[in-house]
Amino acid sequence: MKFGKTFESHLTIEWRQQYMRYTMLKALIRRGVEQAPRPEHATQLEISAYYKQFEEQFFAECQVELTRVNNFFLEKLAEARRKHATLKLQLLDTMRVHHDHDPGSFQSLHSGQRSNAAEKRKMMTPRQLRIAYSEFYLMLVLLQNFQALNETGFRKICKKYDKYLKSTRGMQWLERSLGTIAFTDYAPLRRIVSEVEDLYTEHLAAGDRAQAMAKLRVPPLGEPSPPRIVFRAGLTLGMFLMLLLITILSYMRRPPVPANLPAFLCLYRGPFTWVIFNFYMAANVAGWRRFGINHVLIFEIDPRSHLLPATFLEIASTFGILWTLSMLGFLFHDLLHVPDPFVFPLALTLIMVTLLINPLPIMNWPARWWTIKLVGRVISAPFHYVGFADFWMGDQMNSLANCVADYYYIARFFIICWRRYTNLNPCFAEDIFAPISKCLPAWFRFAQCLRRFRDSGSKSLSYLVNAGKYSTTFFVVLFSTLRKRTDDGYANTFSNPYTWLFITSYIVSTGYCYAWDVIRDFGLFQIWRGEHLFLRKQLVYPQYFYYFVIVENFILRCYWALEFTLLYFKIVSPYAVKTMGGFLEITRRFIWNYIRLENEHLNNCGRFRATRDINVTALNARQERQLEAMMDEGKKKEERQRLDKQYF
Repeated sequence: MKFGKTFESHLTIEWRQQYMRYTMLKALIRRGVEQAPRPEHATQLEISAYYKQFEEQFFAECQVELTRVNNFFLEKLAEARRKHATLKLQLLDTMRVHHDHDPGSFQSLHSGQRSNAAEKRKMMTPRQLRIAYSEFYLMLVLLQNFQALNETGFRKICKKYDKYLKSTRGMQWLERSLGTIAFTDYAPLRRIVSEVEDLYTEHLAAGDRAQAMAKLRVPPLGEPSPPRIVFRAGLTLGMFLMLLLITILSYMRRPPVPANLPAFLCLYRGPFTWVIFNFYMAANVAGWRRFGINHVLIFEIDPRSHLLPATFLEIASTFGILWTLSMLGFLFHDLLHVPDPFVFPLALTLIMVTLLINPLPIMNWPARWWTIKLVGRVISAPFHYVGFADFWMGDQMNSLANCVADYYYIARFFIICWRRYTNLNPCFAEDIFAPISKCLPAWFRFAQCLRRFRDSGSKSLSYLVNAGKYSTTFFVVLFSTLRKRTDDGYANTFSNPYTWLFITSYIVSTGYCYAWDVIRDFGLFQIWRGEHLFLRKQLVYPQYFYYFVIVENFILRCYWALEFTLLYFKIVSPYAVKTMGGFLEITRRFIWNYIRLENEHLNNCGRFRATRDINVTALNARQERQLEAMMDEGKKKEERQRLDKQYF
């Protein structure tokens, strides 16, 4: 692989603007050679003057790049030194407090312990320290990669200059410039890395260095999916597609008996929506990785244990296999000597739930636990701080509102109706709890917005505006329910006042939500003339994709109007219309995910945020003095070592 591609694939995306512009310098060399005067058209003096002028221009550009790279490195190195000293002080202070209370194992320390030296201040627990150190270690590794990649880039570009211009000035400038610049000195960063490893091993891993490095070690940048995971994903996907084809053919040849058909369709729609949603998630993760969107950082997932796109594909295919096997069992229950076909959808639901909440450390338990915690945080939104992952999950649940209602019908069927009634159609009729289940996802997001407004100190009214967007769902569901329950009392649905309230609420909701999507969630419509018309300055995806999203989002949000028309003229059954609406909504959310995370990624890039924020408790005055003394001592030690190195 050429170095240019290696450089692009290994850089830290959030710091992209601070790396040397290798591609620009390479293009400058190529342009300088191509535009050089030819001997047959110019004198030797003119040629020499051209190359001298080009040399000055090229090395001036190199100096600008070198200065920017070095300044950013010095800034990050100073930040790393302060974080290292702060964490070390927290660790040693906490360890000393623990020994004052209990000379036993440091591993037994908990957050409730306090000491005279740290009065009125909550101590960090070992778990908090481990998380902080692992994230800090990741930052150090990224900074080391920044050093190595930029130094290699400058060496490569200078060699390329000497090769194309048949000169030695490139290497002369390199040796003269890189010999005295800070970012090529690896010793300070190595010293911090070594000390972090030693501190973590001694105090947080009970002296087990292998365990410490397993927790601290960062996977190689740009690591591809392991072949075994790709093989499993391909195998399960092939099995699902084969079983899906068999299921479709079996349904055409052996459909359920008419009495069971409505229940059959309703019981399998919710799980199938979940299967499709998981396939969309696999495509989302693959797309984010393909275009350099750091979703691992955005969701604040540990980069050492995140799921790869092939793993998402395997999960989706596995759920799909279970869904098809359950349907085949329902269709062929008589041949399987199972008298009651409804045991198959019950088994499917129980297996899916068990696979998600099974607490055993198997089958991607960290990812499942992350999902469970996230859903729990969404449900309990008003009682804790709301982060990006929390409201992102809330938005996904809003698009799965029909799926949530379907699972309510499934639960109601098996708890109340199954084995009690011969006529199963009323079991899937809408009751008072069905509209409530459709409102729950919107309520979760509404509560999250109110909590964010509270946490902002009432400084940002945009959170209240966003809460208003989700409140429109309550009116849509309310007027839709009232319309359905009162339509029989009117000769025509348009004579029903609730019909007009329903249409008005849906128009307001559609316009409100669409405007928020394209302006706030996507960050579009910032430019009103020029090349990026209606878009924004920075784009990650191809430009046409944004115009497609602007149109697609509006069309899919207006599906309710088509649904209303089809049902009014009785062109399609309510089940078919609702099913199509649910699938179109998760498709809209699937596309929304690409642009929403891209916008958040660009915000991280603007703040040069490449790792999760390290939250440490505030230091008191005594600890601030200790911190300053530790940092001054570290600087003096490094200065002595630098002078010794120069002397010898």
